[in-house]
Amino acid sequence: MNPSRWLALYFLTLFADLVLISLNMDSLRFATKPLLVPLLAVYFLTAGETVPARQKAWMYGAMLFCLLGDVLLMFDHLFLPGLGCFLAGHVFYIFFFLTIRYSNPPVPLCKYHWVFLNAAAVIGYILFLMPYLGSMVIPVIIYSLVISIMLQSVIHAFHYRYQRMAWYCLGGAVLFVLSDALIALGRFYHPLPAGGQLVMLTYGLAQAGLVYGAVQYYRR
Repeated sequence: MNPSRWLALYFLTLFADLVLISLNMDSLRFATKPLLVPLLAVYFLTAGETVPARQKAWMYGAMLFCLLGDVLLMFDHLFLPGLGCFLAGHVFYIFFFLTIRYSNPPVPLCKYHWVFLNAAAVIGYILFLMPYLGSMVIPVIIYSLVISIMLQSVIHAFHYRYQRMAWYCLGGAVLFVLSDALIALGRFYHPLPAGGQLVMLTYGLAQAGLVYGAVQYYRR
């Protein structure tokens, strides 16, 4: 099958999952949500022939742990293990994009203003949530640190002026952070209107952006 068709199937499945959330048919989501990452993995497999073997390993590792996280987070009592799986997935993404950075000469310069802005946003967000986190303070701090490093690894991987595909990866990383921030708000602070749909939409677009941008980078 043409790789683009796998990507189209991914978005159709994402749309179906969003519809099921809207209809409160959570039991049927076992047929949609766990299918998302495997569809994206097949797209990466069929479209990413030019991706180096080590990079493929990092990407598949990220996808595997995100898939495990997707499944575990469908059970409320498995929130912490699910969080741990996504943390591991972000670590794999970090290594994936760090490898791009140091094999993308000249090495992209450090963007200190984005580092400080990211740090300020993370610290502010944690301080805002702190009174509501209870025993989850340490896990949330660790997770926030790791996902912010993931975002920075994407910001510093590319030359954005002439590597236009990098914007897909950057958009994906930003949406991943937004999705996780929405999860934390809804779980620890206050349930959000259409929170489930917003979390899943931003997450689905995030994964697609990271993977599609990476494939296009190695196709150039």
